[in-house]
Amino acid sequence: MKILRPRSFLNLVVLGFITVSLPLGVGLWTTLTYIERVTGTGIEVVDHAVSGTRDSEILGELLRSEERTLRLYAITNGSEYIKQTEQYHNRIDSLLFELLGLPLQHNVRQRLELMRNSRNLLRTTIISAKNGTLQGDPAVTIQAAINSFSIQHEHAQLIKKGIQEMMKDEVEGLQTTTAETQSALVSQTGAFILLTIFLIGVMAFLLSWPIRQLNKSVERMGNGDFKTPVMVTGPLDVEAVGEKLDWLRKRLDALEQEKSKFLAHISHELKTPLASIREGAALLSEGLVGDLNDRQQDVTSILVNNSVLLQELIENIINFNMAQAGQKSRKPENVNLKELLEKVANSQRTNLLGRNITLDIKMEDVTVTGDRKELETIFENLFSNAVKFSPSGGTVGCRLTADSRRAACIIYDSGPGITVDEQDKIFQPFYQVETEAHSVIKGSGLGLAIVKEYVKHHQGNITLLNPGEKGARFGVTLPLGKPEGIKVNEFATQQD
Repeated sequence: MKILRPRSFLNLVVLGFITVSLPLGVGLWTTLTYIERVTGTGIEVVDHAVSGTRDSEILGELLRSEERTLRLYAITNGSEYIKQTEQYHNRIDSLLFELLGLPLQHNVRQRLELMRNSRNLLRTTIISAKNGTLQGDPAVTIQAAINSFSIQHEHAQLIKKGIQEMMKDEVEGLQTTTAETQSALVSQTGAFILLTIFLIGVMAFLLSWPIRQLNKSVERMGNGDFKTPVMVTGPLDVEAVGEKLDWLRKRLDALEQEKSKFLAHISHELKTPLASIREGAALLSEGLVGDLNDRQQDVTSILVNNSVLLQELIENIINFNMAQAGQKSRKPENVNLKELLEKVANSQRTNLLGRNITLDIKMEDVTVTGDRKELETIFENLFSNAVKFSPSGGTVGCRLTADSRRAACIIYDSGPGITVDEQDKIFQPFYQVETEAHSVIKGSGLGLAIVKEYVKHHQGNITLLNPGEKGARFGVTLPLGKPEGIKVNEFATQQD
């Protein structure tokens, strides 16, 4: 939906940054939450351990002090001792109440309540002794109170033991919580890392996709394809660039068509007067209008030869334009490539013998479906180039093989080869390769351009197999039966 697309590429970049950062932010927040939880639990455990240990020690000390002052009171009957006993008693009661705030086990809490209840009778005895209102024999009552401390010491020891067990349980709980937190953090971190990688991949695709579309469109236009529309999806400003590029494509396509029409028109207009010139030169050369001396015969021979070359150039221009425009009618039929290649090779025999060039051919019996004239033109141009660029005493070769789906033909020469920089240019119209001596081999510059168009008509492929090496090697693949696009790289080394 267009309404959901960013208005600009910058907005998409910012959105991508926020989207990728979001899992990291959530991960950081949850990590801090886990750390805070573990830290709070640890602080609570330490606080309980410190306060529990301290209070249990103080409880035992206060019990001993209370018992000592009560014994002194029983011996001396001094009022100051009974007052100190009361103070210790109040502090012990407050301490017991504080201990009830700890997360003690149920039996320990029951022990604390039992100790508090048992000390109520002791409080009554202490207050009565202080006020002088003890009933019965005071010595017996005080001694009974002193004897009750043995049970209270026992309670205090059990409470201390319970506090230690509480500390142990809380430490084990803290360890469990820490282990669970660690496991959760590891799982969470792994999930967030995977999510972040996924989001990075998604955003990288969203960011690169319109750029790749633009790049492919520019490459297609650079290769001369002005028919395929430029389709760019992405931020609105990038889509606007795509629309401008599509407008440029349409303009270039219109110019290309105008150029083709112009060349076709000029070529047709030149054929009629050229035919008259050629016929006139032939009549002169044959002496039908009178005998010629040697110099006149040389001039007429030059006229005849160059008129033939000019006619071939014009026909090449017409054929190339018709091939590009798809206006040429074809007659698909079963063509035996071996026989066709032997015919093409024999047509080059005069040039091969005149320059002492060896012809090396090894072919299988292969039949393809296609237009015989176009197939013949393909291999005539390739053989002609191979002979033209090979030095005297060199070698021109051909290999033909096939599998269940395709036929592959390699034509090679022993010439200077084609540089890496020129491997894409050689299929452009009117481009001519320079030799090592920087002299251009004469030709129309349309041979390989026509070959490429005709191979494309057959849904095949032509490739320069060894750019930058001595001796050019061209590979042509053609489908057997119903045409399919195929490649030749796997046949690159089949020369023997």
